[in-house]
Amino acid sequence: MKISTTLPVFFTLAGFCVAAQAVVPVNVAVYATEKSYGSMSVGGKNSYTKTFDIVVANLSGKDIDLSKLCLKAYSPDHKEFTVDTVDEVLTEGTLKDGKSVKSFAVFASENDAIFKAALIKISDNCK
Repeated sequence: MKISTTLPVFFTLAGFCVAAQAVVPVNVAVYATEKSYGSMSVGGKNSYTKTFDIVVANLSGKDIDLSKLCLKAYSPDHKEFTVDTVDEVLTEGTLKDGKSVKSFAVFASENDAIFKAALIKISDNCK
């Protein structure tokens, strides 16, 4: 009898935990075009970079706060890369419904895996 009351509670709580994970904002489009590859070497540390021209378009029906969102790059094998350098146009202020902003973002990695990154997404999980 305890199992029949425990299972629905477990699944309800599990649903809340899943809902708390990062959510891709609905109807916010990200158009990215590969611009360049690069590298940096400072002392004994090396870094590889990939730059994209990016347009973020708000198709959501409401204004969005760009400061609560961030861009992430993904390779076909699902590796995730956080942004290294981004123009503040893409990360600050309010983007009105139906409007878009265009600029650039640079993603970096300690190895050349960043060169495989091809998909840019916007997320509210910016840790």
